[in-house]
Amino acid sequence: MFVFWDIDGTLMSCGSDGTKALNKTFFELHGTENAFLRAGIGNALDFAILHRIAAECGIEDFDINAFAPAYVSNLERILAENGDKRVLPGVVALLEYVRGRAGWESLLLTSNLRAGAEAKLRSVGLWSYFADSPCGGFGDAPGEKWDAAPAAIAELAARSGRSPAPRDCILIGDGVYDIRCAKRIGARHIAVATGWTPAEILAAESPEYLFADLADTARVVAAMNGASGAGSRCADGEAVP
Repeated sequence: MFVFWDIDGTLMSCGSDGTKALNKTFFELHGTENAFLRAGIGNALDFAILHRIAAECGIEDFDINAFAPAYVSNLERILAENGDKRVLPGVVALLEYVRGRAGWESLLLTSNLRAGAEAKLRSVGLWSYFADSPCGGFGDAPGEKWDAAPAAIAELAARSGRSPAPRDCILIGDGVYDIRCAKRIGARHIAVATGWTPAEILAAESPEYLFADLADTARVVAAMNGASGAGSRCADGEAVP
C-alpha cells in the first residue's frame, strides 16, 4: 500500500509562511508587493500559482527555475523564525505505522514545489520519513494534483518494479482538492479537518473517511486498512460511523 500525504494542514502547520516567502521573493526579484494577494487563486499546484501571479502582476520575464531557489531560501529563514509551526496530532504515530508495515510506503502528494516541501518538512523534523523515496507528486510542473498523482505512481512503478493500482494508494489530505484528486484517480482517501477547510465543507464532498484530526491512531489505521466501521463523517470532534 502506498500512502500519499498532503503537507500543509495535514502533516504540519506553519501558518502563512509559504505565502510570506512567496511575497518576499516576488518583491526581491520583481519589485512586486503583496504579489500573492493580487492574484485571485484557488487550489492549484505551485507551478500554476506562481505563473498566475506573474501574469496578474505583469511580469513578462518570469522564470520559475530562477524563482524557486530564492523562494526556498526565504522560506527556510521564515520557518526558522516561526515558533508556532508544529506537527499535527497523530501524524508521527501514523508515519511510524506505515514505516513499520511490510509493503507499505509513505510518499508526498503536495501542491508545494519539491524543494519547498522538503524545507517545510525538515523544519518540523518529518523529512526523514520521505527522504529515502525520490517519488511523489509535487507542484513543479503544469497541471493539477490529479495529474501529479498518476505521474508519481508511474515514477514509483519505474523505480520499484511495482505497479500499484489506484486502489492500492491512499491519499490523506485536508482539502477539497485532495478529495477530488483521489476520486479522479480512483484512489482511496482520508480527509482530515486540521487545515483551512471546515469539516462540513469536506463532508459535502462525500469523502471515503473524514476525521476531525488524526490523533486516534487506531481508528485512522482502521480506515487506512479499509475497515467499514472506521468512520466516514465527522461530528463532535470524532469520526463516526
